[in-house]
Amino acid sequence: MEVSSVPTVDFSRRLDYLIQYPHGCVEQTTSSVFPQLYLNDVMDLDATYKQRIQKNVTAGIQKLGNFQVANGGFAYWPGNADADDWGTSYAGHFLIEAEKKGYVLPISFKNKWISYQKKMAKQWRFEKQYDNDFAQAYRLYTLAIAGSADLASMNRLRETVGISNESKLRLAATYAIIKQNSAGLALLSKSMIDEQNEDGYYYYYGSNERNRAMALETLVLLGQKQKAFAMASKLAKNLSSNQWMSTQTTAYGLYAMSKFAQSNGSKGVSVQYSNGGKSVVITTNKTVAQRNLALVSGKNSVTIKNNKNNTIFVRVLNSGILPVGKENVVQNNLSANVVFKDRKGKAISVTKIAQGTEFIAEVTLTNRKNERVENIALSQILPSGFEIVNTRYTEFGESTSNVADYIDIRDDRANYYFSLRGGETRTFKMVLNASYLGKYYLPGLQCEAMYDNEFLARTKGQWVEVVK
Repeated sequence: MEVSSVPTVDFSRRLDYLIQYPHGCVEQTTSSVFPQLYLNDVMDLDATYKQRIQKNVTAGIQKLGNFQVANGGFAYWPGNADADDWGTSYAGHFLIEAEKKGYVLPISFKNKWISYQKKMAKQWRFEKQYDNDFAQAYRLYTLAIAGSADLASMNRLRETVGISNESKLRLAATYAIIKQNSAGLALLSKSMIDEQNEDGYYYYYGSNERNRAMALETLVLLGQKQKAFAMASKLAKNLSSNQWMSTQTTAYGLYAMSKFAQSNGSKGVSVQYSNGGKSVVITTNKTVAQRNLALVSGKNSVTIKNNKNNTIFVRVLNSGILPVGKENVVQNNLSANVVFKDRKGKAISVTKIAQGTEFIAEVTLTNRKNERVENIALSQILPSGFEIVNTRYTEFGESTSNVADYIDIRDDRANYYFSLRGGETRTFKMVLNASYLGKYYLPGLQCEAMYDNEFLARTKGQWVEVVK
């Protein structure tokens, strides 16, 4: 149950989505921990939850250390040689904010990152077709919060003709940080708060809602209380709806709402609720309080009484796991299927398979739309009776060389990340061994475009048996 003194944001559900998100590029690693930095400022949490947050944030910081490349920027995947423009600013933004909260950063990260950001800011030239003004505005913002504002580049961007609304708003926030509010307010007066530029999303993992969250942060920094309240109400409504949101949108939305709740001066929460025969009192000066409810099989109820004269917003959230074999099959703009073959390439059934058999899982994916789609994640999860054979060390190597932007093979699964042209089909092969006797469940394939939920495929799983 979530009780809040501001329009409810559904913190718990959105945050769980980020924490449990299975993929880990630089953007998603940052998104999973960014809003957790501010939870304690706005939410009444118990001691175990606080410890969990600290553990998560520390692990996120350590993991991000692996993305930094020699020039100080951050790559999209660990091991990539080139820095990702937006990812570098976003990861840096989080790390600077984490340092302000008392976390220890990787050694020499900060100096290298600041010098990279400064160099890129000075080299920047406006290229309208790539909407690269937004990336520059965000870069300048991150330099300002790190205490290394580049005023010359800020003024140059401000005088550039044709920059987007988002860029003006982000630049306005940057001027506010360095206490030049008049410049910030002048930019704000020239921009339409809610007019969106959809072209720039593609390069910057964005969406309408993410840009709204960024605009809310600008309004808070410039002290525009009424406009901020209107924007926060809209954002809260969308965050608490069932609307799908990417990791970037979710994280920035929660981050901006936390900043808003802090600046708005919390009215606090004082309620009494009874659940499962027990009565509990919550009194806190934080904006949101969250408590776990006891559940019994059958009917459940909770009674709640507000002890203050303010309006409170209450949500009761349930979550669960689908029973085995009850996955919902989806083929939305992507089609996916898997075929199992023996060494000679003949299709075989894995319903019953002899222990020690080596065979190939061949996954085929097709983009059914006539447009290119980036950042697709394919997850192939295996039953615990099967093992992945590492073909890099065997004579079998060449026949399973898969081409992708990044491949992450673990004990029980393989994750592939790639893009598909309109109508393109890709095949991925993996050598498996039926290693352990017993009956197991083989989950279906999961495939999604990470920043566009119009592309999704999920197949049905099946029971398999490894026999003598």
